[in-house]
Amino acid sequence: MRNGNADKHEFSAQLGFLGTELMAEGPLSKKSRSSYLVSYRYSTLRLFEFMGIRIGTDAVPQYQDAAFRFHFPSKKGSVSLWGIGGNSRIDIVISDQAKPDTATLIYGQNDRDQYFKSRMGTVGLTATRTLNENTYVKATLAVSGQGIKSAHDYVYRHVEGGRFVVDSLPPLLRYDFSESKAMLYAFANRKLGRRTTLRIGVNTEQQWNNYLDSARAIVPSTVDGEPNTLGGWRVRWDARVSAVQLQPYAQVRHRFNEQWTATLGITSLYNSINTNSLSPIEPRFGLSYAPDTRQRLSAGYGLHSQMQPGYLLFYGATTNGRDPQEQNTGIGPTRTHHGVLGYERRLGQRVRAKVEAYYQWLFNVPVSVAPSSFSLVNTGAGFSRFFPDSLLNTGNGYNQGIELTLEHAFTKGWYGLFTASFFDAQYRGSDGVWRNTSFNGRNAFNLVLAREFTTKKKSVISIGTKFTYAGGRWYGPVDREASNAAQEVVFVDSLVNTRQFRPYFRADLKLGYRWNRPKVMHELGLDLINVTGQQNILTLTYAPDHPSGDPIREEYQLGFLPLFYYKVEF
Repeated sequence: MRNGNADKHEFSAQLGFLGTELMAEGPLSKKSRSSYLVSYRYSTLRLFEFMGIRIGTDAVPQYQDAAFRFHFPSKKGSVSLWGIGGNSRIDIVISDQAKPDTATLIYGQNDRDQYFKSRMGTVGLTATRTLNENTYVKATLAVSGQGIKSAHDYVYRHVEGGRFVVDSLPPLLRYDFSESKAMLYAFANRKLGRRTTLRIGVNTEQQWNNYLDSARAIVPSTVDGEPNTLGGWRVRWDARVSAVQLQPYAQVRHRFNEQWTATLGITSLYNSINTNSLSPIEPRFGLSYAPDTRQRLSAGYGLHSQMQPGYLLFYGATTNGRDPQEQNTGIGPTRTHHGVLGYERRLGQRVRAKVEAYYQWLFNVPVSVAPSSFSLVNTGAGFSRFFPDSLLNTGNGYNQGIELTLEHAFTKGWYGLFTASFFDAQYRGSDGVWRNTSFNGRNAFNLVLAREFTTKKKSVISIGTKFTYAGGRWYGPVDREASNAAQEVVFVDSLVNTRQFRPYFRADLKLGYRWNRPKVMHELGLDLINVTGQQNILTLTYAPDHPSGDPIREEYQLGFLPLFYYKVEF
């Protein structure tokens, strides 16, 4: 969302396996220095299908997006009109299978057709105005919206002549969630002297949320050979709510001398969605010490709050009509104390080293009322939707670790970056037991190396590599009886996150060739993703039709995947 080139018009186009990208920018008026920037991207993975390359699933995602920014500067400020929006869809269809093919259902289930759509968009106007040499104000007025919609159809079929024959496709699930808001973000910045700056602002939002979801239960057959049956419709969400959110804040930054700088801030969060969504004064503090131009020490602390997703508050079990029992409308935000210490040093002109240690204490985390291992900190670790039971803000957790960074700036044709992270992430549910969070891989390492060679004709050949290693996610023993009844993976609650998947490893290689012609630059690129073909575990799924006879199986992330692109700039 940067400003466009105010001096000349520029265009670029890119074609690759992931789709097509177009961008244009340039001056609207060279006299006033106003500019524009617009971009559009349409992506499809259908090319992989045509070439017979497996991307992990036969369901091919399709998506497109666009963005624009018009910038109008003036002597005392500027005005910018900007926007971004997009939509996507993916259809996971098994009813057209001629024979069992569970190997392609990483993201789906083998008893239904699934259709999924999403959309989002934001348009805003940002204005900056200088009032005098010590004061300026900035404000952004914007509207945004996002939504997801899905439909599931249950597949009844039988085998005839060694091939599947579809009997019927009754609807199994329908949901449509949408969230929109109007926003005003504004602040005033004032110098209180040569060394002190004060900023005061407020972020305001008017929110409108609609959640509608209905589903039918699958009743397992008690007679061998007989198909499962579907129960009646049950409304799981039916909520149309609005709320106002306010977040005022103030920040003072003072530079004591060339070595010491301090920042002190306070904020507060209020949301009218319920009486518990009010966070009192939250302090923030930062201190920086630079004994010389080669090194810097820093420390910081903050108390933070995070609102819960709207759908979490308005889920309710119901059996009659459209009258959900709103179980969690009183849930308040999760809060954290966050502290960090850092040290950064330059090792010569081109190399920078940084080490940072942190500790985060989480409290008011939603956990179940009945004693269990559940905690909201683990949501998002898989692809399953989350259906909350009655929850309370009584859970805890912590994250602690140290991160190392070593970077060689791009000079003399090469660049290097190494990062290492060692951490521990634990949580406590309503059963009072401390456990690993699902994301507690304990360590993660990344190495990026890139080299460019310039030919005699001023063309550029580039080679880049990236290596990633990370500890595996945590899970637990599978409750076979409960999984068979639910037709999905259910873990033994008391043993959740006591087992760990194998570590994750991936090596990528990128090759590029760039050459210039009068007024046009051409670039060819080839990305080789996971060049070693490493099988990294994604999750466990329930697949009763699996040829091995074991319905619990490991699903893997993408294997080797080549991507190419061609780009021109003029």
